[in-house]
Parts: sequence; C-alpha cells; structure tokens
Amino acid sequence: MLCINLKNKVIKFIIYFQEIDLLVLITAAILSFMIFFPLVVATSIFNVLSEKQASTFLRTFFPKYYLYGFCLSILGVITSMLKDEMVSIIFFIFMSTTFVFLRQILTPMINKSKDEIKETKFNKLHKLSVLINFFQIVSCIILLLIYLK
Repeated sequence: MLCINLKNKVIKFIIYFQEIDLLVLITAAILSFMIFFPLVVATSIFNVLSEKQASTFLRTFFPKYYLYGFCLSILGVITSMLKDEMVSIIFFIFMSTTFVFLRQILTPMINKSKDEIKETKFNKLHKLSVLINFFQIVSCIILLLIYLK
C-alpha cells in the first residue's frame, strides 16, 4: 500500500513538473541569481572583507556571474526557438548579448579605471553596469508576467 501511494505521488510530481514551462524556470533562474547578488552577496562582501579582499573576490566572481547568466540566456534562446516564441527570443538575445558585453568589455574597463584610480570614469562605468543589470531584471519580470498571465 505504501509503495502504491509513493508511486502515485511520484507520477503526480512528474506530471506536474512536465506542465511547468522550461522558459519560466530559465527566466526565474536568471532573475533569482541577479537579485540574490545585490541583496545577499554584495552586502556580505563589504561587511566582512577588506576593500582589497573584496576587490580581489569581485574580479574573480563577476566573470563567472556573467558567464552563468550568458549560459542561461542562451538556453532561453534555444528553448524559445524550439517553441517558436518570438518575444522570448528577443528578450533572451538581449540578455545574452548584454551578459557578453558586461563580461568581455565593460568589466575589464571598470577594472582598468579602478586600477588607474580614475574614480569618475569608474563611477560612470559602474553605473552603466548597474543600469544594464536593472534592464536585465526588468526583462525577466516582463517575461515572467507574459508566461504566467
């Protein structure tokens, strides 16, 4: 009897999981890690580490952060293409492109301006990265609203 109940629960879970749209999961994954960083990681870093340690950590962290976002976004592009979801394709291409831009172009510029003690340039570039992250987060929220309508 216990075995039958367990089997029925597993079957119900599998059926439920199949009904969950993969695009919702991908979008939620991107949104969750992007919100987790400023709320938890960033506040912890600057409370626990010295400025030099924090800088070293962030220079190691951000390329991985952006690569993770890029991989999820590409997965979103591929899934959207398979489902022929044009709006999703556009949003995921935007996110994947901006993750590459942030990782390959903007982050090295930010690091260089910090190394050269060009505070005004650093602040402008950092604000640009925050603005891009904001638009990525808004994109995820829009997609989730579309998916969960």
